[in-house]
Amino acid sequence: MSQPDTPKQFLAIFGHTPLLCQTIDRLKGFCPRSRRFLVIPPSLRSITRRYAGKENVIIEPRQRNTAAAICLAALTIKQKDGDDSILHVMPADHLITPRSAFIRALSFSHYFCMRGHCVTYGIPPRRPDTGYGYIRVGRPIRTAGTLQAFHGLAFTEKPTKERARRYVRSKKYLWNSGIFSFSVGTILAEIRKHTPRVYHGVARYVATREKKHFEKVPNISIDYAVMEKSDRLCIVRGNFLWDDVGSWLALERYFTTDCRQNIMRGDVKGLEIKDSIIYTSTIPCRVYGIKGLIIVTSPHGVLVCAKDKAPDLKRLLNA
Repeated sequence: MSQPDTPKQFLAIFGHTPLLCQTIDRLKGFCPRSRRFLVIPPSLRSITRRYAGKENVIIEPRQRNTAAAICLAALTIKQKDGDDSILHVMPADHLITPRSAFIRALSFSHYFCMRGHCVTYGIPPRRPDTGYGYIRVGRPIRTAGTLQAFHGLAFTEKPTKERARRYVRSKKYLWNSGIFSFSVGTILAEIRKHTPRVYHGVARYVATREKKHFEKVPNISIDYAVMEKSDRLCIVRGNFLWDDVGSWLALERYFTTDCRQNIMRGDVKGLEIKDSIIYTSTIPCRVYGIKGLIIVTSPHGVLVCAKDKAPDLKRLLNA
């Protein structure tokens, strides 16, 4: 379903509106439209306008991962509002509930952002998921009601199943949500310190608008570029439900299965089906005699995958 010209944030699988619209709605009342920015590549300009209307956009001339995107946003906002502005950075394709708990966590982070911390939001793991990154929790910093903040000790990207089980049992690790908060001045200083090529390349682009500078920026995530190296890391323990719905298995967490443990969405009919996920957006799908499969049909094509291979689907897409 997710395609280069229609990534998953534009899909309305989980609810009546795309994930992008859900993300924007979640922030309304907390952050006015004049202070909300979508960082997008040129190829998504048209579809973003279609779904996001008059939201502010920052165009990155080439996709160079999250370190460059955040640096570009920070430098752009610095020109308008200075170093003390607080940035809340979040992907536009996550599911988060309830909204009230999420907004309270963002507000709680302001105390740490103003004191020079880089805040990440850790989610108590509900299962030993190998598709998520994990953060080791250090000593407590501050508590306010049900919200807690800790020093962050270490990041681990997508561990093995056995290591993920150990992390969950230890209760010393949280899922890395990929949501961050920091002041403009702090994150720019950290990017400049830990990945100067990113900082200088993006700064040259902002100053000249010559794409060649941005194209030379290293393709690196903010996690690897800054968060794993920073001594300013603070973890706010999220007391909200979060899912990055990065796999078709996420449907099992949000839709009720039938008596044979199947999830069937769209124009689907079948016989002798067990423990399978079948999703179709427009094309009728008829299935007979399968077990443990994921089948997805769309105008772009058809996907058939064993459920236990779903977390590794990127290997197929990159083949």
